[in-house]
Amino acid sequence: MTRRSLRNPLFNVGLGFVITLLLMLAVIALGVSQMKQINTELAQVVEVNNVKARLASNMRDSLRDRAIIMHNIVVSIDPWEKDQLFLKFLAHGERYTKDRDQLSQLLKTHEERELLDDLDHITNDNQPIMLSVVDAALDANNYGALTELQDKAIPLQYLLVGALDKMTTVQHRNNETALKNTYAAYQSTRALMLSLGLAAAALGAFIAWLVSRHALRQTRLLENEKLKFQTLFESNSDAVVILDERGFTDCNAATLELFRMQSVEAFLQTPITQLGAPQQANGLSAFDHAKQAIAQAYEKGHAQIDWIGRRNDGSGFHAEISLHAMQLEGRPVIQAIMHDVSERRAVEVAQDAARQAELEAARAKSDFVANVSHEIRTPMHGILGMSELLLQSPLNATQHDYVSTLKQSADNLLGIINDILDFSKIEAGKLQLESIAFSPAELVQGVVNLFESRAQQRGIQLSARIVGDQPPALLGDPTRIRQVLLNLVDNAIKFTEHGTITLQAEFAVNAEAVECHWSVRDSGIGIDAATQPKLFRAFSQADASTTRRFGGTGLGLAISSQIAQLMGGTLSVTSQPGEGSCFTLTLRLPRTELPAAPTQTSTPPRLQGHVLVVEDHPVNQKVLLAQLETMGLMTTLAHNGREALAMLASAPCDLVLMDWQMPEMDGLETTRRIRDTPTGRRLPIIALTANSSPGFREACLAAGAYDYLSKPYTGDALAALLAQWLPAATVPMLDRALLHARYPDNAALVDELAGLFESTTRTSLLALANSLATGDALACAREAHALKGAAASVQATPIQALAARIEQHAREQQLDAARQVLAELTALFTQSFPLDPAHD
Repeated sequence: MTRRSLRNPLFNVGLGFVITLLLMLAVIALGVSQMKQINTELAQVVEVNNVKARLASNMRDSLRDRAIIMHNIVVSIDPWEKDQLFLKFLAHGERYTKDRDQLSQLLKTHEERELLDDLDHITNDNQPIMLSVVDAALDANNYGALTELQDKAIPLQYLLVGALDKMTTVQHRNNETALKNTYAAYQSTRALMLSLGLAAAALGAFIAWLVSRHALRQTRLLENEKLKFQTLFESNSDAVVILDERGFTDCNAATLELFRMQSVEAFLQTPITQLGAPQQANGLSAFDHAKQAIAQAYEKGHAQIDWIGRRNDGSGFHAEISLHAMQLEGRPVIQAIMHDVSERRAVEVAQDAARQAELEAARAKSDFVANVSHEIRTPMHGILGMSELLLQSPLNATQHDYVSTLKQSADNLLGIINDILDFSKIEAGKLQLESIAFSPAELVQGVVNLFESRAQQRGIQLSARIVGDQPPALLGDPTRIRQVLLNLVDNAIKFTEHGTITLQAEFAVNAEAVECHWSVRDSGIGIDAATQPKLFRAFSQADASTTRRFGGTGLGLAISSQIAQLMGGTLSVTSQPGEGSCFTLTLRLPRTELPAAPTQTSTPPRLQGHVLVVEDHPVNQKVLLAQLETMGLMTTLAHNGREALAMLASAPCDLVLMDWQMPEMDGLETTRRIRDTPTGRRLPIIALTANSSPGFREACLAAGAYDYLSKPYTGDALAALLAQWLPAATVPMLDRALLHARYPDNAALVDELAGLFESTTRTSLLALANSLATGDALACAREAHALKGAAASVQATPIQALAARIEQHAREQQLDAARQVLAELTALFTQSFPLDPAHD
């Protein structure tokens, strides 16, 4: 019993030991096998991921080099240099394709394949655009290439770099995951070994030496695993740092290389404040920025920050840091992985600087053109104003022809100045569009009316045509649309020696908006297919002889095309040499309603009152005083702002015309001082200036001006503006004073003209009534047009205005409205010229 009793415990202990030993051996074998497999797989993953990251980085470098070379091709003016750059451009493309093919063979996961597909998709979109930019630059179209580079190539380049950054990020994340897996396996194995050690100790002291032996063996295994982990830690291409609540505890070789330190000990002893710029990008100090990120990582398990680093030699760099909370040997630590992004940031900064430099250059050019325009507009105002006054004075036929030619030349010069200024505004992004209600039918008819006389002089039949459901009103910028149509009709007349020109408006109305197509078709000289793409480029015309033969700057169509683009539309052309051309402006505009039209009086007003003119330029003084005197206004002249303040203090006036740029005291300061006086608070002040820069009108109004008029302006524009602020007097039906001034010492002729006008007007009124009674709109419009011209020739302004309204209503097929205006005209006429009973 005793021996059996002894044997049984020994047997049981032996059996327990054997079982425990076998269990321990089995678990250890399994753990070692698993760790070996995990380590092997980890080494493979890290190696492959490093290769992938290197290939993605090479691809990003290729894209960066191609972008820089492409930009150099665009800005270069040396053809030989462009060819050399183009060869380098192709070489970088081949390198990119080679790296992409290698990367494709290494990608395994679904996420990586999706990223590569996105990259290929963006590359397919970007490739033709880059080639287009390069082709345009090689063809010396630097402006077009630069525009396409900014609008299309650079945004797609950012997308490509972003896609490659995502690919690199995936590889870094895979490395982090592999490191975490190794660490988890390490922790699992360690816990298993500790459990087995405790179990072995419970079996008894007699197997302590076996347990000790076993523990020693496991310790060696753990040391081997730690060595492997340390090897992977050290071989990581990104800087990896381990830190706890007391500070840094470890770092890899990439960290020392990044911060240019000689030893791990030196790095561990360096405080965080010396590893970063004193002030980070988010405004925090280096210490606070790091502290905040570490706290977030402990709380949420991870954090991501941008870091402006500082190396041991004082140089700086940009890095992206990923922080992850983890357990190392039973205590919480933070693993920080730093990725140097200095090169990428440098490329981004260089690109931003290049874009900013281009914008600054465009702004400087715009400001220069605006200043030159201002200086030119002042003498132009004198030329146009004096020629307009001359045309209103008694002149013989030859003198009238000379002055008309002078005024037409000045108008043409002003058009060129405006084209250059508009082009400069567009380049600098300062051209502003309005969004107001307008009548498309009135816009079309207004354009045709403006050129009708000029077309007739050249023997050209100019007509308007509206197709489709005509909307009563659209919402857009009628001024800019009219500018485009005026340019197109002007070009059509310029390049058509005989035949027809048709301005057609076609509208397709749907629930959301109206598709608008304004087409100008002519039977002129036409344009060949090779020349058509050049038409919408700045300073381009069909050939060098075009400018000599027809004139112009070559800016009109370029400006019109860019205005169309700003409004979200297009300007296109179809043409054949010898068969004419058709230019089409296509816009999509919302429908709206026109505001109620103001009530028009039957008798247009003449102005009365006392006007203070504040103007320092002698020519402008003469022009303005003469224009005001012809309107029947009393005037007082002040040469500067100080004189104006003194005059207003001693003698009040009804309105002030204020030049805005004067010596001693400019219009801005003068207006402010007038507003500070009790009598000047409600005094109408009109700003006069040659400055047409965007926002200048708003600055004048903000200073206290009631309205604004840009030089050069016509007498009609000045009168229309003054009529809003001055009291009116009734205008006589027939301005005999002006007729006597036109024909001095010839009262008999004036009486004869008045009598002839009276008789012809009676005939015209009957003809208008008959045409409206029969519904003949064309005959009504023709008769009203003739009456309008006859009234203008004898200064019968009220009849001229009403006849113009009848003509417009007739052309728009609004016969009821025309009948109402005719009744108003007839009543007005019979007030001044009562009907003889014989004529009833």
